Amino acid sequence: MEYHKVWSKSRRELFLACPRWWVIRYGLNQANWGQSKSREWHSMSDIRSHWDLMLRSCKQTIFERLEDLQMNVEWSPLFTERKIRENLNEKISHQQKVLSIHQLIGTKTAIDENLKLDDIDIEYLVKHSMKRITTLWKNDFIQALVSRFHKQWMVFERIERGSVNGIDLYCCPDIAVKIQNHWHLIRIDMQGKKDSSFEELEAMAMVSWIRGKHNFPILANKYTIRVIAWRNGFWNQQRITSSKDKLTQSNYLIESDINQMQKMLSKLGLENSFSQIPLAKKSSTCRKCALRESCPGGRNLSSGIMQQSVLELAEFTKKGNSKVAY
Repeated sequence: MEYHKVWSKSRRELFLACPRWWVIRYGLNQANWGQSKSREWHSMSDIRSHWDLMLRSCKQTIFERLEDLQMNVEWSPLFTERKIRENLNEKISHQQKVLSIHQLIGTKTAIDENLKLDDIDIEYLVKHSMKRITTLWKNDFIQALVSRFHKQWMVFERIERGSVNGIDLYCCPDIAVKIQNHWHLIRIDMQGKKDSSFEELEAMAMVSWIRGKHNFPILANKYTIRVIAWRNGFWNQQRITSSKDKLTQSNYLIESDINQMQKMLSKLGLENSFSQIPLAKKSSTCRKCALRESCPGGRNLSSGIMQQSVLELAEFTKKGNSKVAY
């Protein structure tokens, strides 16, 4: 089974955190959905905690506010809060429709318990979302847009596709701003993780996505990257200088990820067998997953990894015996 070559930062993060969750979300063979639980698992794979839905609605609200700002329309705090509430309620309502299906097939109770979906505090979530947007708007770079200091800038939607070396990329910048003879590519990270050795190369993927698109420059050194990430209760800003060498390394990282993803799916087989698909690296990943009840490591990751090792050994032995018999 060949993986359709698609790369994004979120796909990479999920693949590294839990290959099993990644496979269910992006790689299941849909041909035999009617004969397996694959369809059920897939629909469960994007059910999120209310906190994650808050982060998504917060990001959506930021985009909508930036789009209006481009048209010289600024929002009041009251209107911003109203939009946050609307977007959050819309996402919760949509998820509840998905959960109603799982109520019929008997898996909703387990999902509710795993992600604590019965406990909804809309006001608490709106308060935290409002805090993030309010403090973001005080950021020097955003204030420069509000004051019309930068004349040429664009907002992009993540659903717009780019490509590099035959791989579809979904990693566009959130904002692109022209400052003198350079374009500054800004990514707003709602839940900034700890710095990793690959953070620069992941961010450089935005340059691969934008080069030559909408008449943007081809040369890598015509870009500067800024990552504005929420960490420890504050917006932190990282500036990355783009270069040809970094771009080459970033493209190599993307190609390497795709190769690893294809190898992982080759273990799945046509029957969607998970016997050789590794579990999560950390139990904190399991706590965010709606699939815990159907996963060997859902309740005890260490025990699940041992069980998975036994399954992998059995599958390896089975294949070895088949070759000998042949």
